[in-house]
Amino acid sequence: MTTQLFIDHVSMQFGQVWALRDVSARIQPGRITAFVGPNGAGKTTLFHVISGDYRPTSGRVILNGNNITGRQPWQISRMGVGRQFQDVRVFNGLSVLENVAVALMSHQEQSPLRCWAYMRRKTPCLKVHNEKAMFWLEFVGLQDYHNHMAGALSFGQQKLLSLARLLAGGMSLLLLDEPTAGLSHNMIDKLMAMIQSLVEKKGITVVFIEHNMTVVASLSYWIYFFNEGRVAFTGHTDHVLCNQKVKQTYMGLA
Repeated sequence: MTTQLFIDHVSMQFGQVWALRDVSARIQPGRITAFVGPNGAGKTTLFHVISGDYRPTSGRVILNGNNITGRQPWQISRMGVGRQFQDVRVFNGLSVLENVAVALMSHQEQSPLRCWAYMRRKTPCLKVHNEKAMFWLEFVGLQDYHNHMAGALSFGQQKLLSLARLLAGGMSLLLLDEPTAGLSHNMIDKLMAMIQSLVEKKGITVVFIEHNMTVVASLSYWIYFFNEGRVAFTGHTDHVLCNQKVKQTYMGLA
């Protein structure tokens, strides 16, 4: 099932500061949508609202017809919303393979009692998921590092690992916060190809925040341009990137 996300007049206030003001957006299912704009424009704050880290001051977040406003992050995650943060978060003390296997564990398997039962049978909790975990490592190109400790990977490799975990967890909507930041040109090309493949072949919906306009122009179907907490402009990629106001405000072009 394709995932439908609707942001309905969301505002977010911190003290006297409005980080978001009356933001509405309809995310196209099975498409790639980009949030662009200057630093501090409210893009990451909106990701926090969608994923449940923040409860908005006003407005609603609707996922597949359900109002998820104010739900806990773990509840929203179980509904198929996966988020990749700017500061990549992996389990440094686990191997690359174990990092992905964790995402494949059912909620029942995550209980200490269930893990104890596996240990009694001399079967590690995560080992039963190794085959599927390797599938996703191969998808992101990290199969040769499966026995390495996750903390020893490069920053770019950790980004690929975090993506593999989201995919292994069965997420149907991905929120990617600056996915290409800090990556080499070759790795950026590789990541872009993977994202396109996920959308075209698996119908996954992707929303990403990005400052690399080459990546935005190549990947996105639709753009929301943020400025001072508001959606200042929206439309198809070519329409937004060719807009004179966007060029002046964001790119500094006359």
